[in-house]
Amino acid sequence: MMMLRYRVGALVGAPIGSRMVLSLEEGPGDLGYGVEVDYLRGEIELVRSDRRLLASGTISTQIHASCARCLEPVAFPMTFEFEEAFFLSPVDIPGETFYAVTDDGYLFLTAPLREHILLNTPLRVLCRPDCRGLCPECGQNLNEGDCGCVREPDPRWAALQVFRLSE
Repeated sequence: MMMLRYRVGALVGAPIGSRMVLSLEEGPGDLGYGVEVDYLRGEIELVRSDRRLLASGTISTQIHASCARCLEPVAFPMTFEFEEAFFLSPVDIPGETFYAVTDDGYLFLTAPLREHILLNTPLRVLCRPDCRGLCPECGQNLNEGDCGCVREPDPRWAALQVFRLSE
């Protein structure tokens, strides 16, 4: 699993308003929970506030997914805005998850980046917009050619054929 660990101890003891920029050039790797990336690129600016570090930046990555119609592997590029707060000391509120800078001054970005990637991944990733999917009878990938299965329309939908013929 990819460990994205950055030393930010100098910023922890710095005055409020102090800034630091982290450059990301990582990958390929596994961020856990099935999130595999080819790369992670971008810059994250950290700003010291009263009790936390505020992180923001733009991240580019490419993940691996399966097409929602034909189940073929897809490399899906994405760019997203990253914003997160990292507390300077651990916060323990039951039922809540907060990120914190470790006691020895390290910031771990693996979990928050994984969460942002999952939140920015579409529910239905397609290999291409006109993907024909799989035959419901035999499972043939219809992008590779027709399978020859005869698919009779469901008689319950017959009344709607009128609309299709009028197009």
